[in-house]
Amino acid sequence: MKKASLPRTLSWLLVASFSVVSLTGCLSALPEDGLVKTDPSSVPDWVLSPPRDSSHLYGVGSAPRIDNLALAFSQAEQNGNAQIAQQLRTQVSQINTQDTQVSSTSGQGEQVVRVQSAYTQVKTAPIELEQTVNEQRFAGHDYVYVLQSIDRQRIVAKLKTTLQDTDDKIRSAMARLSTTSDEPAEVKDWRTYMGLIPLFAQRKTYQDELNLYSTQESLIGHADHTIQNAERQLNQALSQYGFDVSTTNKANQLASELSKYGLTAKNNAVFTLSSQTSNHTQTQNGRYYVFEEGTLSLTGPSGSRLATWNVSARGIDKNKESAKNKASADWSKKAVSFLFTWLTGQK
Repeated sequence: MKKASLPRTLSWLLVASFSVVSLTGCLSALPEDGLVKTDPSSVPDWVLSPPRDSSHLYGVGSAPRIDNLALAFSQAEQNGNAQIAQQLRTQVSQINTQDTQVSSTSGQGEQVVRVQSAYTQVKTAPIELEQTVNEQRFAGHDYVYVLQSIDRQRIVAKLKTTLQDTDDKIRSAMARLSTTSDEPAEVKDWRTYMGLIPLFAQRKTYQDELNLYSTQESLIGHADHTIQNAERQLNQALSQYGFDVSTTNKANQLASELSKYGLTAKNNAVFTLSSQTSNHTQTQNGRYYVFEEGTLSLTGPSGSRLATWNVSARGIDKNKESAKNKASADWSKKAVSFLFTWLTGQK
């Protein structure tokens, strides 16, 4: 039986509000031990007043009664799970605001914001959680009802273990570096640093999920000093390496997009970007459609080409020049997205 998963919103910088959580229960055969109550004149109390306790979440689901009673109850269970998910739609303060302020006297504050923004660009794996449990069923004249539950304490325990495993992976990666936290990053370690980005993104996802299910008033799952030092070291390395965009025909736009991912555009950088693009224009109903195609290439520290991406983009506007600018901006956005996805997939 497949466990339910909670796909949501991650990152590196993960947002403070959660998307709708999907909880899928198991489709089971109708029990024969009296769990299904069928007396329509006596609606159970839990239909209008589901139980409340600190260790579980409960949801009541309903569905129209049909001849296929098993199918009706299955639909009701899905609706009950959705009600549990609705209860989980909450906002969790994920980071202390003082850590995300942009400093006017130091560039480091701004770099922190950009790097955390990069966390959101990483697609993290969904968390497999314990399935919802069907507690009660009731069949009325026109509708069927179910009471669904989920064990918060069990989920919290599992998330704590998963978070610890992620921290161990971060420590293992840091142990492969050839420099200590108080030394500049070595160029040869760039793959290790890039591979740390999705680990921190996944850690943030787990931490947010942990606080979502936890009943504690204070936030839990904080990184210890070794993990905090690792993230600072990663941020410094990304800033130190940099990407030279001077040989591209979209230097300003690419530099802007890089900054959104916590990456720095600068001359004499470890990495070099080059691009070749062309565009053509079509008109229709008084609008200009500009199509731009081209390649973005990444050259590594040794001077060898690491990767090349073919990128296509489009801009639409009543003004031709504005349509061209939109196409160019869209091309740069997609190109850097491909670049970042490739970088964070390095091992």
